[in-house]
Formats: sequence, C-alpha cells, structure tokens
Amino acid sequence: MANSRKTERRKVEVSSLKITAFCHATEECSRVEESMKNLLPEDIRSQFTAVVRSERGYYGNPITIMTLEVKNSVLVSSILKYIASRLDETEKRILRITSRLRYDPGEKKFTVRFSKQSLLRSKFQLSDTDDIVKLTVHLKNIKNHKDLEEFLSEMNLIT
Repeated sequence: MANSRKTERRKVEVSSLKITAFCHATEECSRVEESMKNLLPEDIRSQFTAVVRSERGYYGNPITIMTLEVKNSVLVSSILKYIASRLDETEKRILRITSRLRYDPGEKKFTVRFSKQSLLRSKFQLSDTDDIVKLTVHLKNIKNHKDLEEFLSEMNLIT
C-alpha cells in the first residue's frame, strides 16, 4: 500500500529585514535616517537607530552608509503590512511585474528601492535611481517564484 499522505509545504516566512541608505556629504544624515524610519510604523520608529559606517566614494568624497536591521519575524511582517498600506495600486502593480527582477533566489532576498526624497514627505514611491532607500527582505521556505508571488500577495504588496 502506497503512502497516501501529502507532503505539506511550509509557508513562506520572513527572517529579517534591512533598510539601507547612503548619506552623501551634501546631505544631513539625520534627514536620511528620517526617510529610512518612515518605512516603519510610527509607533516603533523610536526603537531603532541606524548603524553608521563611514566610507570614501570613488573621488574620495565622504559617504556615510546607514543601516537599520529588524530580525524579529513578527515585527518584520507588521512592517511589510504597513508598507503595503502606504503603497498605491500603481506601485503594487510595478512590484508584481518586476518581482522576478527584485528577487535573488540564491540569497532568498527580495529588494525594493524607494525614493529617499519621497520618503521624507511620507510618500512611498518606488525608484531605481541613485538617491534611494533600499529595503531588503530575507525569506525562508521559498522554493520558486510562485511562492514569492503568493507571499507578496498575502502581505498585500502586489495586486
């Protein structure tokens, strides 16, 4: 008699989230951090402070690399739902269309870039220019692009 039990698929989960931005010499780093924190729900923003690392650019100009990392999966899920609530339908459609380009299957991470200037105005606008805040979501239990789309849809990040 053959085993009739179905293999149960594990649900896609988040493991961590990282928000990264560059603060150039011509910018106020406090404003850059503010734009980064605007990706977080208001009630938790004060719990996070960007980790700062100083580097030199190609021409020797100072660049500050700022990073916020969240490793609590429940908190990451609530942050993603908050972001989804702030995205308009056009941005969600763009995320659906470009989801394959934004996902690295080897690293199991999904990356979205937001306009730094728009975030300062609390507007969540996707951007692929240089002046961005990068959101990277690390995922678990993901096998293929269909799993990714189901997860993004469940989080209401795509339509």
